[in-house]
Amino acid sequence: MTALLVAGAVVVILAVVTVVLVVAVTRGGGPADEFEQAAERFHSRYEPLARQLETNLDRAGAGMFDPGLATAQQDARALADLFDEYGTALAAIEFPADAEQAATQLTNAVEAGKILWVNAAGFFDKGPMESILDELQPQTEATIADREEALRQALGGG
Repeated sequence: MTALLVAGAVVVILAVVTVVLVVAVTRGGGPADEFEQAAERFHSRYEPLARQLETNLDRAGAGMFDPGLATAQQDARALADLFDEYGTALAAIEFPADAEQAATQLTNAVEAGKILWVNAAGFFDKGPMESILDELQPQTEATIADREEALRQALGGG
């Protein structure tokens, strides 16, 4: 009787392990999925924050003590934090050797984006803040998009 209970328990455990493995395999997992999840989290938050900054900067006055400019500075700091979070998420992923260079290039582009937002948050006048963002924000966005695509290719996706 005890042998039957032990055998039954072993069968149940094997069934549970099999289900867990099937679910893990069908869900994917691995560095490609981790990267896509990190990228999705980043982009889903970046777009609204960038639009919010643009709106607040348009409303801002030119003076150092303008409340609209202070709000735009807060938005820029929030964007810097978002870029920092994305970089941290990328650093936590164990990429395969074939994708390490692409991952490093993306991480470097994200770090450059973070620096852009830190610098933008430090301006005490609307003009220079607008100028740096008009010039560097589109370049930063394009570079990150290119590096993300290169990483997808290196991970075997596309």
